[in-house]
Amino acid sequence: MGASSGFRAPLASPGRTSVRERAVTETEIADALLAARDACREAVPPTIADAEFGLDAAYRVGAALDIRLRERGYRRAGCKVGFTNKAIWPRFGLKEPILAPVYDRTLHAAEPSAEVSLRRFHAPRIEVEVVFGLDRGPDAGPDASPDAGPDARLDANPDAGPGLLEGRGAERLAWVALGFEIVDCHYPDWHLTPADSVADFGLHGALVVGPRIDRAAARFGARVDGLDRLEVRLLRDERVVARGRGRDVLGHPRAALACVPRLLPRFGAAGIWAVGPPAAAPPAATNLPAGGLVSTGTMTPLAPLAPGERWRVEADGVDLPSLKLVLTD
Repeated sequence: MGASSGFRAPLASPGRTSVRERAVTETEIADALLAARDACREAVPPTIADAEFGLDAAYRVGAALDIRLRERGYRRAGCKVGFTNKAIWPRFGLKEPILAPVYDRTLHAAEPSAEVSLRRFHAPRIEVEVVFGLDRGPDAGPDASPDAGPDARLDANPDAGPGLLEGRGAERLAWVALGFEIVDCHYPDWHLTPADSVADFGLHGALVVGPRIDRAAARFGARVDGLDRLEVRLLRDERVVARGRGRDVLGHPRAALACVPRLLPRFGAAGIWAVGPPAAAPPAATNLPAGGLVSTGTMTPLAPLAPGERWRVEADGVDLPSLKLVLTD
């Protein structure tokens, strides 16, 4: 998430677990959230089940769920950065954004249109984001695995230089595009905290990536540099429902890249970074590049979704292609 509104403050906590009650375990929280995802149903927010549940525990649950999805054949395609609008940090006691994986099975390409079924989502909403594609780096061969572990982290390549990691320059970027993230929440009425969000798969449902501007394109660096001047309009059935700005994402969408190596250790030794092509990618994702991607956080307030809707984004200030999304049941 980047822009404010669209999700609700946490429900009141019932207080600490009574000494006569058995405290809920992180394994049980992971079990409940995976079952909710599979059945498209609600789950109790972890911070309600356990008043002591915080971000450290949330990332451990997120890492456990990442492992379970990969055991089902999901492959990591990159990651998403959330809560990137600093204006809402005081409300949630945050000092930095959150991070979550993106997978081959949740990734779609819009060239310039894509179709996505809402059948597997519980309470989906839509965001407009800037998405970056990253080079795999000289040490990642054509058969490099997306699950290569901690050595495949964003900052693993010593030749990458300080520019990317410090949010400056475009020397490690392979492409840039606009994208739609479909976020999904399994808690009642979207009542959540950042810790609840991390545990619930980072609220990630799907990522739709629009036509890419590759690094070889004219004025690629200038387009990236100007993303703080980007303005977007989100249209549902050709009516504007939301507007957003690139500078609402940490001041500049590129700044989200610097969060990735800093937040990766929260997932433990396994990490979530991808350096190679996803295996058995669905047809809609086959024209996405082999390197990992980073979705940088929403520029627009969250908007609810329904089958039959047609969504489109328009951009001003930076020359980025539009994309369209058709929703089915």
